[in-house]
Amino acid sequence: MRESVVKLKTRREKDSNWYWNRFAQEDPHAYILTTLKKPEPQAFWQSGEQTVLEELLPVIRASGVRQGIALELGCGVGRLAFPLARHFHDVVGMDVAEGMIRRALAYAHYNGVRNTRFVRISSPEDALHEAGNYVGKVDFLYSLLVLQHIGDFSVIEEYLHVIAALLEETGYAYLQFDTRPQSIAYRMKTALPDSLLPWFWRRGIRRIRRSTGEIAPCLTRAGLDIVWEETPGTAYHRYLLKRSCIAEKAG
Repeated sequence: MRESVVKLKTRREKDSNWYWNRFAQEDPHAYILTTLKKPEPQAFWQSGEQTVLEELLPVIRASGVRQGIALELGCGVGRLAFPLARHFHDVVGMDVAEGMIRRALAYAHYNGVRNTRFVRISSPEDALHEAGNYVGKVDFLYSLLVLQHIGDFSVIEEYLHVIAALLEETGYAYLQFDTRPQSIAYRMKTALPDSLLPWFWRRGIRRIRRSTGEIAPCLTRAGLDIVWEETPGTAYHRYLLKRSCIAEKAG
């Protein structure tokens, strides 16, 4: 039975990776930031600069984050990693899509950015392995517009355990989920085949809504404490997290 569950999870992870590899080939800018009315490269990169300036840096400064190592889970082509790299000693970007990583590496090389590292991962376990010497040393780990696309919640929980392992003792994680209620319209659209849906509602790119009652216990099990939450019950619900004091005492 357990072997069957593992095989199903592996297949789902591969399906998700396949979708994002395809998105990277078709139009990475549009698929990464579906809210852009005109997914032009300039607007795409400017949106990253704005998010770092108006959202990430205020969180980092208000929380007293040490600006040593930052790690982005689901970095795409580096929309947020590159502007944040100006404020950290090292920035590590991880993504399941090889095409995204190739583009990020090319951008770093072309622009002479020397304090970024981009790594392709295939699973939460792989992320922990690829982190190498960064395990337990990450000062700021963030993931925006990423976890909302993972269909299997058990995979999300595995990533949360990895996040807890990666964080430095005084480090923080900043994660976004879509916690809007699952309305009847949402359930109906989710049940339809892709051929009847607009591209941003199809499998792989659709936003999957999670309840706070589902997320909070998962965070606790992963050894993460909620410091504060921003805009709960919305499509852009953010959690600021730190390693659990109980887990640290037990360790």
